Amino acid sequence: MSFRTLLRSQAPKLNRPALRTSNNIIRKRWASTESTSNEAVKEETFSNNVWRNTIILAIAGVVWYRVDERMTDQGDEKHPFTRWIEFHMNKSHENDEIAQANLDNANKIAEYRLVYQDAQRPPIYRMRYPEAFERASPRALVAGTHCDLSDVNVRGPSL
Repeated sequence: MSFRTLLRSQAPKLNRPALRTSNNIIRKRWASTESTSNEAVKEETFSNNVWRNTIILAIAGVVWYRVDERMTDQGDEKHPFTRWIEFHMNKSHENDEIAQANLDNANKIAEYRLVYQDAQRPPIYRMRYPEAFERASPRALVAGTHCDLSDVNVRGPSL
């Protein structure tokens, strides 16, 4: 018994939308058989909001340009927008102080690095057999194994 015959035998029990076979569903999905006449495309005219907003923006730009020309032509005063920016900026002498402090810190760090880079560890003088001093007794000398170390001074690190 195939799937289609089983589906047809159950037809009275199933709703009509459930009777669609896979072939019908696939066939309906092809672009060439599907119609899009029910979709309404909105007509674009010059009365849409985009054009209205563009025209309003252009007019506002021209008005601002004219007002801006009038504001800057009156005397030696700075433009209000420039004054507003200067109000929120740091003063030039404050910037100079900050730059000088940063320069001083950079100089200190550079000097420290030079000193640290040139620093050397003190030399360490090592003997191969330091226990030879412990064995140096005037008694119990074996001939040929020891030398007289009574006048030897051990040096420390030289400065």
